[in-house]
Amino acid sequence: NFSHLSSSATHFLLAVSGGVDSVVMTDLFFKSACNFSVAHCNFQLRGNESEEDEVFLKSVAEKYRKEFFVKKFNTEQYAVANKIAVQEAARNLRYEWFAECIQRRSEIAPAANNHLLVANFLATAHHADDNIETATLNFFRGTGLQGLKGIPVFDKQRKIIRPLLFARRSEIAEYAKENNLQWREDSSNESGKYTRNFFRNTILPLIKEKYPSAEENILNNIYRFTETDKIYKDAIDLIKQ
Repeated sequence: NFSHLSSSATHFLLAVSGGVDSVVMTDLFFKSACNFSVAHCNFQLRGNESEEDEVFLKSVAEKYRKEFFVKKFNTEQYAVANKIAVQEAARNLRYEWFAECIQRRSEIAPAANNHLLVANFLATAHHADDNIETATLNFFRGTGLQGLKGIPVFDKQRKIIRPLLFARRSEIAEYAKENNLQWREDSSNESGKYTRNFFRNTILPLIKEKYPSAEENILNNIYRFTETDKIYKDAIDLIKQ
């Protein structure tokens, strides 16, 4: 429930990729009469496809009559310079830019048509299937309660909200079709060279063959671990007093 964030003074920056999840999130924000702008990261990793994504998202922003922000990144060069994987480089670049946008908003007094005033909060289109994949990846990488909790709905410190975290990917796709929304398919989602895609397209389907309820069980476990972590932290706070 993000009702406490929905005042007319609150402005959201919507992180959109062009996929069905971020397109649906944009439509829902518009129908909720929230104040928002649309932001897109062009990582320049898929040639013409990346450029077409940017053009498409500009048209989405125009459809809802919202301001559009875009930033191009030389992601591969950044990855090589920092000796990290391309996926990690894209994630770092994305959140660094978004953090700058949020910081500008909090530091500058409101002013009409001031393009430096981007947003109070960032909204991303992570959904329940992303949460399943994240918790599973964290488990195999090695983690504690923090990693088993998956993706937080509200990151207060970084001012990030994830309003679609309750919804399954299939439900989001169904909403898009029922409302005649257009979106872009990212061809890299089918590539097995990325670890998350390997879990999404290979590991989880294999597990479901033996345990059909595996994904729902993982979601239930995320809830349990989140509650356990809260109890643990409350207990530590009592000890510290």
